[in-house]
Amino acid sequence: MKVIEEPQLAVERKLPWIIDVFVYPLSVSVLIHLVVFFVVPFLIGFIYRNILSGGGPLAAVVSIGLYVLFIGYVFYYIAYCVVDSAKGGRRAPDISIYAAPGKGELVSQLLCVTGAVAVCFWPVGVYYILTERVDRVFWLLSGYGIFFFPMALLRVLMFDSLDSLNPIVIVISIYRTFFTYLGLVLFFCVPGGLVYVMISDVPQPQTLTQTLLYVFIFLDYLCGAGFVCRLMVFIYSAIVGAHLLGCFYWWHKDELGWGL
Repeated sequence: MKVIEEPQLAVERKLPWIIDVFVYPLSVSVLIHLVVFFVVPFLIGFIYRNILSGGGPLAAVVSIGLYVLFIGYVFYYIAYCVVDSAKGGRRAPDISIYAAPGKGELVSQLLCVTGAVAVCFWPVGVYYILTERVDRVFWLLSGYGIFFFPMALLRVLMFDSLDSLNPIVIVISIYRTFFTYLGLVLFFCVPGGLVYVMISDVPQPQTLTQTLLYVFIFLDYLCGAGFVCRLMVFIYSAIVGAHLLGCFYWWHKDELGWGL
């Protein structure tokens, strides 16, 4: 995912900047992707409940595998938006101009994003597991994670490697672009809040039977209308965030000095 060629010239924005970034996803390609992203979870749910209904645990494993590939493709497309914007793109790209990603690439993309999340949010994750409390410390640790996450995500997507998550380089990069970066962090609080809402609504097993059948309950939740609608809002805001992240690199590539 490296930007290995000379960046294209930035297309002049026809609308005020604050409006233009929010209409960035309103291209034919993105609208088609959003329709597909909306339909796929319901399709996986249909396959799971009807076609694989007699498969027991195997049906759950197959359905989870399909969902992982689906989320991997979502992140794959969002990553392309980041890289295209980092070259000066002003509208979401058509992914058809690239080679279709294989299953390995989708899983790799998912692991890269997961790695960036883990590096930034492991303190709050560990705190919640140990205390099961959402208090002042929880929110302070969440703020810590959100502060470092945009830069960590930008590096892991631009280099397409977990090796790029060098904390020293991340801190230096933030220092060099501090004031602009703060605005980026504020925007990322929006999708971050949406993730919290989606996670907080995950059904929790109350009985031994529910615990044993939790994977099936969780699959029903992931393929339900309530979760999918919130997921679509998250994806839209994530595409806007991807554009801002790529533009941030376009504006500050000299200060960052990453050699891409």
